[in-house]
Amino acid sequence: MGGYRAKKRLGQNFLTSRAIIDKIRDVVNAKPGEVIIEIGPGRGALTVALAETGAKIVAVEFDRDLAGYLGKLAARYENLQIIQADFLSYEPDYDCYKLVGNLPYNITSPVIDWVVRHRDNITGAVFMVQKEVGRRLASSAGSKNWSPIAIFTQLHFDVQICFDVSPIHFEPPPKVTSSVIELKPKKSIHVDNFDLFETVVRHAFKQRRKTLVNNLMEGLSGERADVVGVLTEMGLSERCRAEELSIARFLELTNHLASHTIFPYKD
Repeated sequence: MGGYRAKKRLGQNFLTSRAIIDKIRDVVNAKPGEVIIEIGPGRGALTVALAETGAKIVAVEFDRDLAGYLGKLAARYENLQIIQADFLSYEPDYDCYKLVGNLPYNITSPVIDWVVRHRDNITGAVFMVQKEVGRRLASSAGSKNWSPIAIFTQLHFDVQICFDVSPIHFEPPPKVTSSVIELKPKKSIHVDNFDLFETVVRHAFKQRRKTLVNNLMEGLSGERADVVGVLTEMGLSERCRAEELSIARFLELTNHLASHTIFPYKD
């Protein structure tokens, strides 16, 4: 699949290792007739491996030149469709599908947001991401990697790190190690007031060096004593930090703040 040079401005790094491609294909475990949507197929190395499983492959490529280059593949595989589009604006016309993609760092968070919004139609996702991003998504409360993106993802998906991928398996080689991660749908955790929950979580992590109280005070109405009182009711120290709270504890915190009418935004 050579012959097309990567565009640095688009963060393109093309996977070239057949062994890694086969490992990713095995994780995806595509079945004949199943719909697989590939985000950024690149030069099509993984695309071909997936198409050979008999699954219906819909490859969404942002780069117009690369989409044209990939068009030759579509002529060889009846079960392969190439769509030139910005994936973040793409709305699949399928009731259920799996997602696959090698995600550049700058679009990883927006893609995860897209996945969460479309979760009811997604049967699974296998992504290649920067190693540090993979650790963050799969982290748990109490770790330095615990963050809003992990919380919002794990509301709906179990996140598993499958294996790491060295830069030597790409052309051109990136400057960082990558990880292949799998998102498996789970029974979503119910959130009574998601907007408030999202605001509380994002404010809680606004400055990681600050305590939870200090971060919350920048986004909530009420006095400091009110927020401290809520934490005391929950059995939490005034000195605790956001990374100490599990998803369940953040839900509890949100409900406490709501019951005390300590709502977001002072303005």
